[in-house]
Amino acid sequence: MNDSMNNDNAVSEVIGVMLMISVTLIIVGLVAVYATGAAGENEQPVRANLVASGVILDGDGGVVFEHMAGDPLNLDRLEVSLGIRDDPSSHIIVRNEPGKKQYIQKYSKNDSDVLLGDRFVLYADGKDDNGLNWQGETGGKFTIQPGHHLTYRFIDRRTGAPISSGEIAIDL
Repeated sequence: MNDSMNNDNAVSEVIGVMLMISVTLIIVGLVAVYATGAAGENEQPVRANLVASGVILDGDGGVVFEHMAGDPLNLDRLEVSLGIRDDPSSHIIVRNEPGKKQYIQKYSKNDSDVLLGDRFVLYADGKDDNGLNWQGETGGKFTIQPGHHLTYRFIDRRTGAPISSGEIAIDL
C-alpha cells in the first residue's frame, strides 16, 4: 500500500511541472509578440490606381492624374518618383512640404483628399522649349523633353510602399 501512494504522488508532481512549463511558455510567447510589435497597430499602405491622363501647357505646366480605383488618399502623404523611360539614371522625387511649393494639388478643389474619380495635378517648376522641369532639393534639375515618356511611381510616405506607377508621353 505504501508503494502505490508514492507512485500517485510522482504522477501528480509530473503533471504539476508540466503545467508550470506550459504557463511559462505561454507567458514567454505573449512577451515575444508584444516585444516584436506584432500585436501593435500596423498602418496599411494605401492601394490605388492613379493614371496620368494629360499634360498641362498653361503656366509652369504639369501632369494631370485621375484616381481610377482603390482607397482614398491624401496628397500630402504622397511622394512621386519621376523618371525618363529612355534614361533610367535620370530621376527626381517630388513631394509637398510645408512652407514650400505644393507640387501635388487637387484639380478642382483646395483640399488634399482625393477620392475615387477625382483628378489632381503634379505641377512642374517650369516649362520651356526643352520640356517640363522640376528642381531637386539639392539643386539638381530634372527635365523631360517633348517626345519622351515620363515615368512615375507614387509612394505612400507613411509606409514607404508603392501605390501606383505608369508613364505618359510628353508632347508640348
